[in-house]
Amino acid sequence: MSVRAALLLAVVGALLAAAPAGAAPALVPLGTFESPTYVTGPPGDDTRVFVVERAGRIRILRDGAERPQPFLDLAADTRSAGSEQGLLSMAFAPDYAASGRFFVYLTAEPDGHIEVREYRRSAQPDVADPTVRRTLVRIPHPTYANHNGGQLRVGPDGMLWIGTGDGGGGNDPFQNAQDLRSELGKILRVTLDGAIPADNPFPGSRVWAYGVRNPWRFSFDRLTGDLVIGDVGQGAREEVDVAPAPERGRAANWGWPCFEGTRTNADTAQPCTAPGALPPFLERRHAADGYCSITGGYVVRDPRLPTLAGRYLFGDFCRPAIQSVALGDASGAQSTGLSVDGLSSFGEDACGRIYVASLTGPVYRLQDGAATTCTSTGAPPAQDAAAPGLDVRLHGARRLGARRRMSVAVGCDEPCEIRVRARLPGLAKLSARHVDAAGGETVRLRPALSRAEARRVRRARRGRRVQLKVTVQAADAAGNVAQDRRRRRLPAR
Repeated sequence: MSVRAALLLAVVGALLAAAPAGAAPALVPLGTFESPTYVTGPPGDDTRVFVVERAGRIRILRDGAERPQPFLDLAADTRSAGSEQGLLSMAFAPDYAASGRFFVYLTAEPDGHIEVREYRRSAQPDVADPTVRRTLVRIPHPTYANHNGGQLRVGPDGMLWIGTGDGGGGNDPFQNAQDLRSELGKILRVTLDGAIPADNPFPGSRVWAYGVRNPWRFSFDRLTGDLVIGDVGQGAREEVDVAPAPERGRAANWGWPCFEGTRTNADTAQPCTAPGALPPFLERRHAADGYCSITGGYVVRDPRLPTLAGRYLFGDFCRPAIQSVALGDASGAQSTGLSVDGLSSFGEDACGRIYVASLTGPVYRLQDGAATTCTSTGAPPAQDAAAPGLDVRLHGARRLGARRRMSVAVGCDEPCEIRVRARLPGLAKLSARHVDAAGGETVRLRPALSRAEARRVRRARRGRRVQLKVTVQAADAAGNVAQDRRRRRLPAR
């Protein structure tokens, strides 16, 4: 068994069957639903998969069979007249098995405003109680029916994360996405009671990140905690944005409407500024690549999907082929060989098994050979509060300029994701590097200068010393982060 698979077992408390895997991943049909928008499973539940339908109903598959009665029927409350409106996702409290608390994201009647509501499971485990209801978040969405966002997730930090669209129309006519007073075009973060966490980057605000157009689907890597967002573009580009786990506490701005992916948007209604705008991790073009509306997925951590292990899945409503990519290498995206027409969402259950839904009705489980057995006790894993131990050594720094690369040897005392950043303040920034490492393993990462930067460093070191700053971060599966900062004075040449 791989180190990564063993770590996953410790994190989710699952016991996985050891039947042989097949030669390639396949889509196994589970059922046909009415415009399914999302698929998920409650923590600690071995038997149930929940399917969200756009018109306002949530269905349950129990042991693979659909239950005859909806788990929850909100059709009377849900405005779904617009093509992007409806009941769009759901999430479970970490203690759902005991509390029965869960949350839904919908565009509400009669005006289409965005609501995040809390409900409770009834005494019957396959039926919710629609009368026990509390609205945690309500965001006016008055002008257009499109760009409602729709994703709801409980993050590794135990907070409720919410993705909202920019309010609709072309080019974000009210510039909601860049306006920190608006909660449209944002990633929001609240407690499970709807309160504002004290450590949000904007004090007194639910806003965690901004400058997104329509973040229809985002997810957290269940191994590293990285946040990955599929943000739907306008007429030219689709994008995937990544916030590594150690950086999630920082304010992030992905630039919309000033930028569509890396493309400067010249069609905004008024002068546009996007302070500190971050580039996307990955972008796809409409004309060249056939994309029109990206659907973000999940990093595969199901050990029974070895051909896709550690790769992020994504697709598009207009392009049936499902793609995969390693989050450290956008150029390495490749086809999975699988296709789904009308792709509406990916999903993940309590055991990390991956699902795919089509707005035309079918819901599939993605598997390689026999399905992974999910036998969780429902008890939460032991809480790990200790940061990983690091051993860091720098090599080749004194020759920077003469050479374009240096080497950073890093040892971690437990399985962790390691990230290295290096810069020569006022001169150059070396390319960042990251890698997954096994416990007790020493890995070498090689940040590099561009050719132009190397020439600039050589010139700067003629007759004077320059400073090098290196930051090494390591995050374990529980989200604990260790950091090691090094400084070197490089001698004059």
